[in-house]
Amino acid sequence: MSQSVNARKVAIVGCGFVGSAAAFTLMQSKLFSEMVLLDANTEKAEGEAMDIAHGISFAGQMKIYAGGYDDIADAAVIVVTAGANQKPNETRLDLVHKNVNIFKSIIPEIAKRDFKGILLIVANPVDILTYVAVKLSGLPESRVIGSGTVLDTARL
Repeated sequence: MSQSVNARKVAIVGCGFVGSAAAFTLMQSKLFSEMVLLDANTEKAEGEAMDIAHGISFAGQMKIYAGGYDDIADAAVIVVTAGANQKPNETRLDLVHKNVNIFKSIIPEIAKRDFKGILLIVANPVDILTYVAVKLSGLPESRVIGSGTVLDTARL
């Protein structure tokens, strides 16, 4: 069954610091009318969705809720922020091994729902994880975008 894209829907996978900040910013942006939050910790996603929804009256109309992979399959954009944080003295390669394993549980779930939108990768190391997302999803490179940061630019 071919999945259609809801151009006014965004999903965020990972409700940690980055995912929560992205959700709040997207709520304020008025770019979307629907936002779904997904996290391995369902209660965390539900709590973040409720917290952010409380600010809707100051930003406009948006449906915000926690959901599962079936709920995000028709999103125009899925922002993947899920991943482990880099610990002190941990190398970038140590981190990539952890986060690749996390992506192996997320990206195939998105791909098997015939996702037609754009994957925006925000987890670190973003360059490697973007490549991993392309390979795991089977999506064309033009639909998997890595969002670099000022820190990554400084490293470059």
